[in-house]
Amino acid sequence: MPAHADFLGSLAAGVLREVGDDPLALARATILLPTRRAARALHGAFLQAAGSGAPAMLLPRMRALAGLSVEDAEDLALPGLLALPPAVEPARRLAVLAACVLRLPAHLGGPGTPPQAWAMAAELARLLDEIALEDADPARLASLVPENFATHWQVTLRFLEAVLADWQGWLAGQGLLDIGARRVAALRVQTAAWAADPPQDPVIAAGIGAGGTIPAAVAFLAMVARLPRGEVVLHGAPEPLPALEDAIRAAPTHPLSGQARLLAALGATAGDLRPWPVVVATAPEARARLLGLALRPAEGLALPDWRDRADWGAALAGLSTIAAPDAQAEAVAIALALRETLETPGATAALVTADRDLARRVSAELLRFGVVADDSAGQPLAETEGGAFLRLVARAVAEDFAPVPLLSLLKHPLAAGGMSRLDWIAMVRALEIWVLRGARPAPGLAGLRAAAQASLAGEARAERWAQVQPLLAALDRCFAGFDRLPHAPEREPAELLAAQMATAEALAATDDREGGLRLYAGEEGEPLALHLAALEPAMAALPPIAPSAWPSLFDAALEGPLAPAIRATRGRGAHPRVAILGLLESRLQRFDRVVLGALEEGLWPAGTDPGPWLSRPMRRDFGLPEVEARIGRQAADFLLLAASCTEVVLSRAQKRGGAPTQPARWLTRLATFLGGQGQPLPEHPAAAWAEALDRQPPPGAFARPAPNPPLHARPDTISVTEVEALIADPYAFYARRILKLRRLDDLDADLGAQDFGIAVHAAMADWARRLHGQPWPGAEVARALFAEAAARALEPYAVRPALLAFWQARLARIGDWVVAIEDAAPPSLRLPELAGRLSLGLSPPVTLTGRADRVDLLPGGGLALLDFKTGALPGNKAVAEGHKPQLPLEAAMIGADALPGVPPGHLVTRLEYRRLSGGGEPGELRVPADTVEKIEAMAAHALDQTRELARRFLRARTAFLARPHPKRSAMGSDYAHLSREDEWGEGDDEA
Repeated sequence: MPAHADFLGSLAAGVLREVGDDPLALARATILLPTRRAARALHGAFLQAAGSGAPAMLLPRMRALAGLSVEDAEDLALPGLLALPPAVEPARRLAVLAACVLRLPAHLGGPGTPPQAWAMAAELARLLDEIALEDADPARLASLVPENFATHWQVTLRFLEAVLADWQGWLAGQGLLDIGARRVAALRVQTAAWAADPPQDPVIAAGIGAGGTIPAAVAFLAMVARLPRGEVVLHGAPEPLPALEDAIRAAPTHPLSGQARLLAALGATAGDLRPWPVVVATAPEARARLLGLALRPAEGLALPDWRDRADWGAALAGLSTIAAPDAQAEAVAIALALRETLETPGATAALVTADRDLARRVSAELLRFGVVADDSAGQPLAETEGGAFLRLVARAVAEDFAPVPLLSLLKHPLAAGGMSRLDWIAMVRALEIWVLRGARPAPGLAGLRAAAQASLAGEARAERWAQVQPLLAALDRCFAGFDRLPHAPEREPAELLAAQMATAEALAATDDREGGLRLYAGEEGEPLALHLAALEPAMAALPPIAPSAWPSLFDAALEGPLAPAIRATRGRGAHPRVAILGLLESRLQRFDRVVLGALEEGLWPAGTDPGPWLSRPMRRDFGLPEVEARIGRQAADFLLLAASCTEVVLSRAQKRGGAPTQPARWLTRLATFLGGQGQPLPEHPAAAWAEALDRQPPPGAFARPAPNPPLHARPDTISVTEVEALIADPYAFYARRILKLRRLDDLDADLGAQDFGIAVHAAMADWARRLHGQPWPGAEVARALFAEAAARALEPYAVRPALLAFWQARLARIGDWVVAIEDAAPPSLRLPELAGRLSLGLSPPVTLTGRADRVDLLPGGGLALLDFKTGALPGNKAVAEGHKPQLPLEAAMIGADALPGVPPGHLVTRLEYRRLSGGGEPGELRVPADTVEKIEAMAAHALDQTRELARRFLRARTAFLARPHPKRSAMGSDYAHLSREDEWGEGDDEA
């Protein structure tokens, strides 16, 4: 079959010509194809070849001769399978092999954890399949010379011999065949059956072995070729190369190397092939020749025709490239190229790629245009709704119900805990807001309940506790028996699986439907249930493990080739003319436009890692093919798609994952060859379309927001700490007081400066209360009292012992510093945390509120007004000018007898800031004013300023402008995003 032809269309047309007008002759034929998808596509090819006016047809038997390489997970479809013992279940096989692998000590290269053992067992299973498919004799392992290899490989070799012997013994005892061995046996049984009783009707093996095949398949194809009406249809070379046949066969990375080796094994040469009688050409023949020239082996570069200049215009028709800057840009460009194809009625388009990440990105981008692509690889089982839910159950327990994994589980659509979904989600939201925001609770469900009780204690919060308590009770019920995954003692994996499934089903239940019915519903429900059912006996084959390793082992069991992929459309029909295919699924397919994506070294072609069990020399000596043969198979996929499709787009990303990529060797060879001919590869415009699609217009000039609410919406109180915010950023005051917006604490927030400040203020207030009403007890007693107060202040942070120890040391240093200061000049009276209210004399009234950290009565009769900070102290100038008006306003309240608890008749004679950090310099003292006259002047100025602010903003329709003075920053930035500061603030001359 010529490389530039539609393989299946030509095959169907040729078969119809061969059988003639006999309607039953077609039905008696058997056609063997490399994949099930190819068999399905051949149905359509027959209908198209017959034409719309053709009579009804009975189509031939079409079977997939799949599973002929370790990359191919499909199984054979041959009658000979019925005569063979069953194959071992894949999950059970991996579990038994993982148990074997766990016996290899870690210091000799063995796995350190059960998940690592599972991964190594998957590689071992792949090696076992390759040994069986390539007809390598396991006994030859003993003939390898260990002394020729490093010590690591010597140990691995001896271990591998023992594992293979144990594995074969286990299979024999179970009456089972290994998966690869059963495929080989089926081919041999079928070969023998047809050799003994050759079919008299047509048998056609088509498109098999383009990238090479296994010895059993070679024997089978040889027998098919000898049948009375048997035919083996192969891909034709893009150019006749009899002089290079030996060189191609010796170059494993060449696209035709596998087929050349197949012909040699069949005892034939390329000259023995005869042309297929009907050719449906779908691409320029010159393009196939161009690709063949560019991909020649090194020996072909010396031939004269390689350097001949030619006009490749016809060959380049329909061939173009995309070089996107990154993976996302590549996905957008490919989606646009596929979408453009749909503008042509009846035209088909496909993305073929070995990169699953690119496939998912393109599928998501196509949804922007309302196109649901038929993705042949489907969605990994672990990423389906049910699979993700099961993994979240294990992760929540493994992380001791930390806020993030817990909320991820509780907010999952399947979680309901035996309640209605609406009631459940309302309780989850309440738990998040009132309990889980902020510092992490103590570990486990008991810690979660304790945190809820502490946060919602008191009669004022009884209603909130009543809303959260049923959720906590449901969690206790659902997670009974699966609420901890400690490092010891070890437990059976099957027992852990059963406990997890019981928890998951209980958590998925609603008030009117059982959890199992919800968990296994939908398109992925049956595959998930079947996979979990297969895991039950598999896990029984594993030895006991540390429960803490279970989530990773469960994740591994839901991923990789063992777990089925789900082609779920969620009720949205896939577009009939757009497909996303992997390399295997794309074989023998043809589209009007095909995009070959992620053409980069390491992706397509893939890497050539020989695996952990045999090195390259060991593989060679053992009789396994070189790992570079995998590149040859992928090169064949590239060549045959690029040569046969009407329009081909070769796509790559210049960076992937932030790292530069290297173009696939085929792209490099093609670009180099054409560059020598003076003809560059055409660029497809989709990359420019993608850039234009998401390009944002230049930002215009945005005005500062200046909301102007009605008077009745404005508050009638303002605190002394809010005055500074109203001066610096009226919009922040508006958002907090009028919109009543509060920043939510982060989930699982780290305890930081704000929490330390709260602890310091609590300790200072408690210490002052202990000293209230008694003479100074002396430094030693005062220091002991402070230590007690500090211990009480730190009690809420006991769940963080490391941080607690750090803060204890800092508070101890603060206590020493404070005691030293006050021991030198002890006040007569300490009054902590006094709160008061002062009317500002406006109509309607506005009240100033405030809370002083501490007021001291000094021995001389004056009052000292103290404010404690754990951060930077305000400058004396800022306080005097009214930019930091807190202390002067509190002094004004004392002067107006508006701070209850302060002894009357005393004047404020000292304003004092104390910075209490507990660091290298544990404290710092700053006194903005220490005379009555200066303090009274500062207080009057601050009060007048506050009264004017209240009149303008609270009793007049003044707009709350965002940051009118950019150089005067407000404390915090909780509302900067609401005011869209980044839009209007950039380039501000004042900023």
